[in-house]
Amino acid sequence: MRLVQKRSMDKTRTLRDQILAQNPTSQQQDAIFAENLEFLLRAAPGSGKTWTSCRRFIWRGANWPHSAGGLALLSFTNAAIREFQQATIKIGRRDLLSDPNYVGTFDSFVERFILAPFGHLISGLSWRPKLFIAPRPGDRNNKKLMAWLELKGGNKQPVFAWEIVPYPKDTKIAYRTQRGLDLSADSNARQAVMELMSLGYYTHGQRVYWAVRLLYQRPHLARLLARGFPEIIVDEAQDTNAWLLILLNLIRTQGSKVTLVGDPDQCIYEFSMADVTSLLALKEKWDISEKPLSQSFRCNNQIANAVRNIGGNQSFIGYGDAMNISCIPYITRETNEQFSLSVAEFKKALDRAGIDMASSAILCRGHQQLELIRGEANYEQLQGATKEFAKASFLRDCRRDYKRAFDLVTVSIRLLVDDPDLWKRIDEAPESIEAQRVNLAIWRFVRSQTGLPPVNLSASEWIPQLRTSLGRVLADFCASNVPNLNQRIKKTGLNDMQTNLSLFSQYMLFPPIRQETIHGVKGESINGVLVLGSAKFWNSVIDSVSKRETSEDRRLAYVAMSRARHLLVVGLPATHFDKHKKSWVNWGFSVL
Repeated sequence: MRLVQKRSMDKTRTLRDQILAQNPTSQQQDAIFAENLEFLLRAAPGSGKTWTSCRRFIWRGANWPHSAGGLALLSFTNAAIREFQQATIKIGRRDLLSDPNYVGTFDSFVERFILAPFGHLISGLSWRPKLFIAPRPGDRNNKKLMAWLELKGGNKQPVFAWEIVPYPKDTKIAYRTQRGLDLSADSNARQAVMELMSLGYYTHGQRVYWAVRLLYQRPHLARLLARGFPEIIVDEAQDTNAWLLILLNLIRTQGSKVTLVGDPDQCIYEFSMADVTSLLALKEKWDISEKPLSQSFRCNNQIANAVRNIGGNQSFIGYGDAMNISCIPYITRETNEQFSLSVAEFKKALDRAGIDMASSAILCRGHQQLELIRGEANYEQLQGATKEFAKASFLRDCRRDYKRAFDLVTVSIRLLVDDPDLWKRIDEAPESIEAQRVNLAIWRFVRSQTGLPPVNLSASEWIPQLRTSLGRVLADFCASNVPNLNQRIKKTGLNDMQTNLSLFSQYMLFPPIRQETIHGVKGESINGVLVLGSAKFWNSVIDSVSKRETSEDRRLAYVAMSRARHLLVVGLPATHFDKHKKSWVNWGFSVL
C-alpha cells in the first residue's frame, strides 16, 4: 500500500515539475494548482488563459479524487479544443482525453450527453431529434411552421420556425428572429418552434434551449450529468450565452463544481446572446473567488498601456518593451471612403518597424468596411438563388472560406431541387453511400472554378456558366428532378450596365495582406494590426470609455487592438479624428 502511495506521489511530483518547466507565471501557477475547485479566472488578452485551462485540466485529471465520473473541459472553438488535445498529448497524458473525461465544445457536449440520448423525450418521437440543415420542399407552405413579425404600419412579415431563436427574458421565454428582431407574444413563434421539434428537428439557435427545457422537466437527468462530471472547466466563458449559463447552473445545483475562465471585456458575441454582465453575475450568485491573469504574452508594454484604457482592465500589462522605437500604437487621420490613406500609412509603419506584411492584418469593425477595402460587390444586387451562389463564389475566391461556401451552396441546392425523399434519406443516414456521394459532388462543384464560376467574371459570363455547371452536378444525383435553371438562375436585380461588370471588383491597394472582421481573429496574435471602423463606431467607443460604461463597440475595439503583438495602427475617419485626437493621444497613441 505504501509503495502504491509512493509511486502516486512520485507521478504527481513529476507532473508538477513538467508543468513548472514550461515557466508559468505565479498567477498561472496559482490557477493551475489551486485547491479550491470553483473560481473565476479573469484573463487579460494574450495572458495564456487557454494554456492555463489546459494545464489545470491535466493537473486535476491526474489527481482525480472521485470514485466515479470524469472531468469536462469545454470551450467554444474547435481551435481551442485542438490546443487542449495537443498539449495533453505532449505532456504524456493522452489517457486523460478518453472516457470518463470529456474535452470538446459546449455544443458537442449538449449534443452528446443530453440531446442524443434523451432528446426523444422532448419530441415524443421514437427517434432522437436532429439538427435542421435546410428547409425541405413543403416546409415553407406549412403554416404551423410560420410566425409573424409585426412591421410599421400594421403590416406583418412571415418568419419560419428555423429562423426563430428562443431566449430567456426575466422569468419568461421570449422569441426573436435570427437578425435580433423581437417577436410578440401572439406571433405564433412558440407554436412554430414546438411544431419544428414535433417533426424531429431543432436549429443551432434552439439546441441549448431544448436541452435546458429537458433538464427542467426531468431534474434526474441533471443529477446524472453532475454524477458523470463532478468537475467542469469552462474556457472562454465570457462567450457563454444565456441558455448555456442556465444549463451550467442546473448541473452545478446537482453537485458539479465549475471553474470559469474568461474575460468579460472580450465578450463580443451579443448576436449569439452572450451577455457581458452574466459572467460576473454568475460569480456573485455562486459566491466564488476571482483569480487574475494580468500579464500578456502578446502585447508589448506600449500597446498594453494604451489599449487598457479602451478595455478598462487596469491590471493588463505587456510582456516587455517594444523591440524598436517604431513598434508603438498609432492613430492616423482618414479622409478616403476606401480607407486608402490609412492602408498606405500602415504599410509605411510596417516597413519602419521591420514587420512582414504576411504576419500582419487589417481588421474591420464589420463587413461594410471589409468590402470597402476589398472592392465593389456588384453581386449584392442579385436576387434569390442566384445571389446565394454568387455569395458562395465570393466566400471561396476572396475569403478562402470553403466551408461557408459549401454550406451556402448545399442549402441553395436543397431549395432548388424538389425531391423530399432524397433529402429525407440523406438527413436520416448522413453516413450512407448516397449521402457521401451527394456531398462529394457538391464539394467538388464548390472547390473547382469549372464548377462554381469565379466571382471576378461579369454577370453576363457568370450566369450562363453557373447554369451549365450546376445543371451538370444536379444531374449526377437527382436526374429526374433537375429544375429549369433558366428560370431559377437569372440576372434579376442587375441593370444592363451592371451585367457587364465583374460581380466583385477587387481593389489592389498594395501587395496582398490579410483582411478580416474583428470576430474573425478572436484569440489570435498578429505582429502588425490596422483597425478600421466608421466614425459612428469610434464615437461610440469614445462615449463608452468617457462614461465608464460597457458596450459591444468598446469591447470590439479592445479585442481588435489587443491582437497586436508589435505594431498597432488605428484608422480614424477625419470627423472623429478632428474632435477626439486629444483623447487618443492622452491614452498613449502617437499620431502618424
